[in-house]
Amino acid sequence: MKKISRRSFLKASGTMAAAGALAACGGSSSTSTAASSEAAPSVEAKAVDGLPDMSKETLNFSSDKVGSGSYNMIVAMSKVLEKAGGFQTVNVNPDSPGGMGAPYLFASGNTDLAFINGAPAKWAMEEGTLGKPATSGYAAVIGGLTAVCYINCVSNAFLQKYNVSTIEEIFEQKLPLRIGCSAKGSMDAEGAYLLLEYFGVTEDDLKSWGGSITNQGGDANADAIADGQIDFYIDHTSSASSTMAQIATSVDVTFLQWGDDLCSWFVSEKGFDLITIPANSFKGQDKELTLPGTPDCVFCKESLSEDVVYAITKSLSENRDALVAEYNSLSPWEPETAWEEMKRGGCPLHPGAEKYYKEAGYMK
Repeated sequence: MKKISRRSFLKASGTMAAAGALAACGGSSSTSTAASSEAAPSVEAKAVDGLPDMSKETLNFSSDKVGSGSYNMIVAMSKVLEKAGGFQTVNVNPDSPGGMGAPYLFASGNTDLAFINGAPAKWAMEEGTLGKPATSGYAAVIGGLTAVCYINCVSNAFLQKYNVSTIEEIFEQKLPLRIGCSAKGSMDAEGAYLLLEYFGVTEDDLKSWGGSITNQGGDANADAIADGQIDFYIDHTSSASSTMAQIATSVDVTFLQWGDDLCSWFVSEKGFDLITIPANSFKGQDKELTLPGTPDCVFCKESLSEDVVYAITKSLSENRDALVAEYNSLSPWEPETAWEEMKRGGCPLHPGAEKYYKEAGYMK
């Protein structure tokens, strides 16, 4: 399929809205892993040999809000770093804005580690996001932690009314598609705006066709598609998405597989990877889906020493199985490939992480 044109929406996305009630960036609250012993299941961290002495080192690990899934995973990783890596203290600070704002955490100098999706880490580094200038000062440590991608569904009523079956047909025929997604600034919403960019369509164009984009939470979107207020829902999520499962069981929808050209554009132009969602992950989704996605990664402050980042990478990688046993959403993480460029959004790999991956024989 031939693209009409490309337009950049990254800098026009506006001010970051708090997606999923995430804590605001720049918060000063800090919770040590010791104080968070009930926030996450206990991980049986195994001792790691051959590490430099980290007994005087303190790290600040930025996370989403207290009690969120990523917060709990980060608490567990912090415990591993203390118990297996020998770090004196790893503070978990619930100050991450998530989405495309997370790369800017490192500019303050107060963040040593954070979860960031690979593609927006690259965008922020190269051209900036959310109307902000480009930023720097961070490097990749572990890529490919999760298998998330742009899972999307459209109501069968819409498909039947207009006699179409693909996202390409919908845009090429300028149909009045009412899109539901999360708040602007989130990775979820960015998928909707990137679709517009690919097809050379502005939000005003979409409105002139009778379509729209509604930015709201997952539950509100699930209700809206059930009530016929939106036609299409897109989310940067996994096969375990409760919102997608809710929609699939309450509304007749079709989960769309995008065409090769569209998927390739996300990969070649925007730094995404291709993620496979198994068949029957959701009701009515009887075929495997392969869609653009950008996994969660661990990034670090670039100025951390090679020894410190080596110890972080080795401690977490060699306790991968224990972490996955507690958090199945981390099962896509494979230390053997966590260094690969597409697993980290094409961002630079910290020399300390590179040292570990080469020492382990994973990287040449």
